[in-house]
Amino acid sequence: MNMSANESIQAPQGNTRVMILATLAFALCFAGWTLFAPLAIYFQAEFNLSSTAVGLLLATPVLLGSLAKIPMGIVTDRFGGRLVFTIMLLFGFVSLFFTGFAHSYGSLLVCGFFFGLIGSSFAVGIPHVSEWYPKKKQGFALGVYGVGNAGTALSAFGAPFIAESLGWNKAFIIYAFPLLLMAFVYWVFTSNAPKPENVKISTLGDKLKLYKSSRLAWIFCLFYFMFFGFFVCFSIWLPSYLCDFYNISPVQAGIFTSIFVFLSSFTRILGGYLGDRFNGRKIMVLLTVIVLVIAIFLNLNVSLATSLMVFYIMGTCLGIGNGVVYKLVAEYFPKDTGAVGGLVGAAGGLGGFFLPIILGTIKDYTNNYSLGYIFVSLVCLMCLSFMEEKTLTNAQRKIATAV
Repeated sequence: MNMSANESIQAPQGNTRVMILATLAFALCFAGWTLFAPLAIYFQAEFNLSSTAVGLLLATPVLLGSLAKIPMGIVTDRFGGRLVFTIMLLFGFVSLFFTGFAHSYGSLLVCGFFFGLIGSSFAVGIPHVSEWYPKKKQGFALGVYGVGNAGTALSAFGAPFIAESLGWNKAFIIYAFPLLLMAFVYWVFTSNAPKPENVKISTLGDKLKLYKSSRLAWIFCLFYFMFFGFFVCFSIWLPSYLCDFYNISPVQAGIFTSIFVFLSSFTRILGGYLGDRFNGRKIMVLLTVIVLVIAIFLNLNVSLATSLMVFYIMGTCLGIGNGVVYKLVAEYFPKDTGAVGGLVGAAGGLGGFFLPIILGTIKDYTNNYSLGYIFVSLVCLMCLSFMEEKTLTNAQRKIATAV
């Protein structure tokens, strides 16, 4: 079906307001979603929890938020980002507010299960933002939106201060109210992009068929599992590694790790920008090769300064990679950005959950870090083996014939 000249002229050329408000909403959701981590020490002391119990508590919202990205992306494609994001923000307010009244380990688990849903907010904003931008600008817009990942810093720095001053319960209540305010702002000041008339609305069956038939969607899942998974993995793993291997203080390790986190978060913008202007496949291959080389290099006994330098290069590559992946998702799946974006986001979330466990287990059983870096190298090689030129070329032809 050919688009008329009138429809082409009326195609959205961008919406800065939606992009900024979606980024802020995403950051607030992520801040609330990650509250368990900085407050875990208080739960452990008050309820006398084992490390296993704490691990289960931390995992509950993470797993739900990761897996919920798939249905939330599908729902957003169907009903639009304005409505879905507003409801999610309201749900986040209610669930976080009631978590502030939890007085047992069991009630915390239940509350964590419910507010874990706001961790899927990434899959809601991706289609809402991308639909407002033409292909040549989608990468940059989605890169800006991805900076909302840095919302984790809002909980990491603010929650312990509130807990020390007012008690850990109050932290959940205080973090809940910005979500309520943002829900009002999002509903009033955002809108869904206009769509051409007579466009067929995809059914749930169509989405499931897409998951089954599209090899490209699963390739994007694999690369986001690696890029985003390693970002989360090294954000968690780096402090203990620096303290153990280089014998520095936890405060120093925290500062060095925060630089890694901010580099990875903000370079998503650069990744989207590069994805708009260059071949996305070649960029992903180059980034993966660089991460592979760094993983091999880190097996050498290098100085702290050298180690930090290469880790920061790795963080930059991971951030750029995250931005490129979602640029390609919006480009190759323009009508199903939410559905495929949710699937890809779920893969990245699972990578962030399982990869730190795998590296930690390797360290516990071998008492060295070399095999962990070898594992990182193997993941990179696996991703490279699936990135074939013809896969993206064939997908682009299908899009061209469908327009």
